[in-house]
Amino acid sequence: MAVPHFSVSVVARGSGRSAVLSAAYRHCAKMEFEREARTIDYTRKQGLLHEEFVIPADAPEWVRSMIADRSVAGASEAFWNKVEGFEKRSEAQLAKDVTIALPLELTAEQNIALMRDFVERHITAQGMVADWVYHDAPGNPHVHLMTTLRPLTEDGFGSKKVAVLGPDGKPIRSDAGKIVYQLWAGSTEDFNAFRDGWFACQNKHLALAGLDIRIDGAVPSTSRVSTSSQPFTSASAPKPSSARPSNPTTSRRARVPNSNASSFRRSAAARTPAASSTVRRSCST
Repeated sequence: MAVPHFSVSVVARGSGRSAVLSAAYRHCAKMEFEREARTIDYTRKQGLLHEEFVIPADAPEWVRSMIADRSVAGASEAFWNKVEGFEKRSEAQLAKDVTIALPLELTAEQNIALMRDFVERHITAQGMVADWVYHDAPGNPHVHLMTTLRPLTEDGFGSKKVAVLGPDGKPIRSDAGKIVYQLWAGSTEDFNAFRDGWFACQNKHLALAGLDIRIDGAVPSTSRVSTSSQPFTSASAPKPSSARPSNPTTSRRARVPNSNASSFRRSAAARTPAASSTVRRSCST
């Protein structure tokens, strides 16, 4: 049955986590962790069905150039190493980490379409990068999604905090005359809206599939946000560890297609980039 699990945590150095290590685990890939000059290898991990790395339509040129002609995992590796290099503090927060249960009632192709709809509406539309993978664990299909905590700028990354603007487009000030700021990537208070956006997308695609099933997001035991930077970890998706190199994966490359959001996509079954179009790079599962 469709399970309303939707959890959000933060990948933070203070809790011993790394964005590159997390990405390598999710993509079942071998990645170079440049900050620590070591290799992370999860190529022996099983369960990866599909993966995508999507950037906003207005992403700056440095992002496009960085990920051009790379595989999906290669684009992820390059980007998160860039984030790791930018964040200098030992306790820095590096990425938002989202774990989402997919409905068993939908096929793999339908679940991929569901995720693409959600990413387009709620991630890239907000100027965020979406690095997501579809793990097809028996009885527990789910997605791991990593997004950015800082806005993309022409020369790198912007501030995590931005001024709250009023109806006139000017910064709102407190009674003391100080500018009011908010987290660019959203605060704990924004979690409900983010989660409800997922449930709305899921219900839409369940209806499109002709299924008389609807998900009620008001289930506190399966929908949560973590402020302690510790991720939700299911039995089928254990917490990443510092694996050492084993067998390297075969290099796969893809070009940037013309679309509302540039993306790299492939099916783990195919292990090669699918044919491109002017709208998006499709995959076969």
